[in-house]
Amino acid sequence: MFSLPRAVALLVCAFAIAFPAFAYFGHESHGQAGVLAAAIAAAVCLGAGLVALVFINLFRKPQQAFNGVGMAMLFRMAIPMGVGVVLTKVNGPLAEAGLFGMIVGFYLVGLLVETLLAVRLVNGFKEEQVSKAA
Repeated sequence: MFSLPRAVALLVCAFAIAFPAFAYFGHESHGQAGVLAAAIAAAVCLGAGLVALVFINLFRKPQQAFNGVGMAMLFRMAIPMGVGVVLTKVNGPLAEAGLFGMIVGFYLVGLLVETLLAVRLVNGFKEEQVSKAA
C-alpha cells in the first residue's frame, strides 16, 4: 500500500534532486543571494506540497476526493504565490536574484511530482478497500 510517509519522502527526494540545479543557476547569476533565493523557493514550495499531500490523504475516499483535490490545489498554489508576491514587493536582494522565478520553477516540479503521488495515494485507498472486501 502507498502511504503518506512514503509520498512525503518521495516529494522531499524530488526537491533534493532539483535543488542543486536551481542553486547553481542562482549562484551563477546572483551569487549567494541566488542560492538563498533557491533555498527559500524550495522550502516554500516543499511546505505547500506537503500541506497538499496531507489534504489529499485526509480526503482520499472516493466520495471526498473532490474536496481533497480542491483543498490541495488551493494551498499548493496560494502559499508559494503569496510568498512570492510579498517577497517580490519588498524589493530586496532576493527579488533581484529571481526569487519569484525560482518559486515558479519549484512549483512546477512540485506540481508534477505531487500529482503523481496524489493519484497513488487515492489508488492505494481503493486497493485497501478492495482487499478488505475480499
